[in-house]
Amino acid sequence: MNQHIKRFITIADFLGEVLGSNTEIILHDLTNYEESIVYIINGHISNRKIGGRPTDLILEFIAAEAEGNKQFISNYNSKSIEGKLLYSSTYFIRDDENKIVGALGLNSDYHEVKKSLSFLTSLLPNYVDDKVLSLNNIKENLNTDPQELTLNKIDAILNEFDIVPNRMTTDEKTEVITALNDCGVFNIRGSVQEVASKLQMSEPSIYRYIKKIKS
Repeated sequence: MNQHIKRFITIADFLGEVLGSNTEIILHDLTNYEESIVYIINGHISNRKIGGRPTDLILEFIAAEAEGNKQFISNYNSKSIEGKLLYSSTYFIRDDENKIVGALGLNSDYHEVKKSLSFLTSLLPNYVDDKVLSLNNIKENLNTDPQELTLNKIDAILNEFDIVPNRMTTDEKTEVITALNDCGVFNIRGSVQEVASKLQMSEPSIYRYIKKIKS
């Protein structure tokens, strides 16, 4: 197996864990067209096996992009041997000389998912699973707005400590500001101003607490 292809085996395993049994992950070594399929997860999706050949799309891409820089084709429909419609994306692996030597394909079958979703939708708004709406298990907030990140973190910590800002003791202020510092809040530009406003303190006071924590 080509060395560039081997590096993608663990990525294929990772994608298999993340995407689950409805998505086929297939790895082609395109230095050997006769038996290009060298690794496959959830092969039941397309019923292909190790040792199989590349598809028409792969061959057409190689012909059109052999000297180009395009790296992938995403979000297109494909069809299995049985005529099943799949949702697909393919990433092409190039070597150090920019030659296409492999491909990592994702082929998803959402037929059963759509049926389940249709059933659940028919029950709404009369039924909503509490687990679906629960925010307690969120470990990462993907909102990249600095102000929102700061305010959300302050609120989370205040709720954790169950503290009302205008009734905080010196020790409680130290605990809260220490927790905010440990979370990296003060690495965000403008965070001191937001923390001061939220905790009903002056900005110089916040800086004094930070200096004390770090000393």
